[in-house]
Amino acid sequence: MSTFSAEDKAKIEAYRASLGKYPKPSVTADIIAIRPAYAELSESQWRENPKFALEVLLVKRGQWPFEGSWALPGGFIRPTESVEEGARRELHEETALEAHPLIPIGVFSKPNRDMRAWIISNAFVSVYRRGEGMHVRGGDDAAAARWFRIERPTIADGRFCLPFFENRQNVFTLRGTCVHEDLHGGRVLSVEDNPLAFDHAEIIATAFMRMLAFDPKKLVFFFLPDEFSLTNYIDVYQYLTHYSIEPGNIPNFRRQLTVTKPPLLVPIKGKFEEEGKGHAKAQLYRRNA
Repeated sequence: MSTFSAEDKAKIEAYRASLGKYPKPSVTADIIAIRPAYAELSESQWRENPKFALEVLLVKRGQWPFEGSWALPGGFIRPTESVEEGARRELHEETALEAHPLIPIGVFSKPNRDMRAWIISNAFVSVYRRGEGMHVRGGDDAAAARWFRIERPTIADGRFCLPFFENRQNVFTLRGTCVHEDLHGGRVLSVEDNPLAFDHAEIIATAFMRMLAFDPKKLVFFFLPDEFSLTNYIDVYQYLTHYSIEPGNIPNFRRQLTVTKPPLLVPIKGKFEEEGKGHAKAQLYRRNA
């Protein structure tokens, strides 16, 4: 522990006393929890599943402001914890979900982003595998917690479109304008018809922009199990990129993944996917360490 001289202590006290003349913001954390959709199906059923999609976890606010609106899980950071510690605590309190490694997305600090006061939010992505997050529930000041499926997210030509589905119904769509930048993938300029609380639509759109700025061939691994077939890989890749891999191009695409130096995919010797309906057993792969 650091020790301070009497002179240092006096200066610290004087400095702290002077802070009263400056407005002070509060600090919060918001978490974009993401997982592959159809998580109730086992990995052995993967090949028979509907097309790959992602889900985002939202909570229904149980109190003012925006009572009854959907929002990201999160809340205020306590003086005794770091922002990451506060994010993990808030996620668990509001959804019963334990946070996986937190990936920083950005700091959101527009002066009027929260009607209550000057509040600065730190946003994180936390990625989950298939089958995780099955028993989320609303807690603390969240009246409910639910996973929403995002089908065919598009970010192109200065616009984004993120359609949110529950069961088979499109419950809302986040739309707006954005600009691509070399650093961090880009930023959101505007959000149209925002159905979410605060600026959480902007936060979610920013998260998708920055995820999609990664190398898509490597981003795929975030959403795959440790062992997977080439079909599994292609399903995720096509969802993230909107680039269709035609059957005739699959051998060339496989070579791109397995012959590069170092290769991205490594076949697992002697391991094959369980035989499914109407197709032969498929070779299983793993990510090259």
